[in-house]
Amino acid sequence: MKRTCLLLLSLSLLACARADRSTPLPGDSVAADGAVSLATPRLTTVASTAAAPVSAIESRLFPAELVMEHKALIALTPAQQEAITKELDRSQSELVKLQWDLQSEKDKLVKVLDDAKVDEARSKQAAEALMLRENAIKAVHLGLLVRIKNVLTPAQQDKLRAAREAERCAPEAIRDAGRD
Repeated sequence: MKRTCLLLLSLSLLACARADRSTPLPGDSVAADGAVSLATPRLTTVASTAAAPVSAIESRLFPAELVMEHKALIALTPAQQEAITKELDRSQSELVKLQWDLQSEKDKLVKVLDDAKVDEARSKQAAEALMLRENAIKAVHLGLLVRIKNVLTPAQQDKLRAAREAERCAPEAIRDAGRD
């Protein structure tokens, strides 16, 4: 019992520590798994239990995962599937190099920030180099999303918008039950 309480307390403190950081830092828009946020970071410390709203940019684009999940619903043709696969391959090769560069820039910034007295000019220069890599990754992701959208017909885009909205609004149990 004591061990369980200690574990719960530790998990709660970890969650609070993560939720408490209210300002985005360089490196925050690209996750460790390579996922990129194109939306402006939210500057709130309040954790939301509702589904996160889709940003104005995200609402107009369709990630490959969404297209793949709903390929039967939108009647994706083999030619469209091939075109999207080619775009994914093309983007992936660009992203691997950029992610290596991003990690190098993060390491440089961390090294500058490790000093007891941080040289503000050096830290700013290292942060700018890091953000330059982040922006390059965002540009590749945005280009991929645009090319995916351009492969889809307007009717397919409408169906994907409706499917995304239904998933966003449906309780998690209903969403999981409906997946193949």
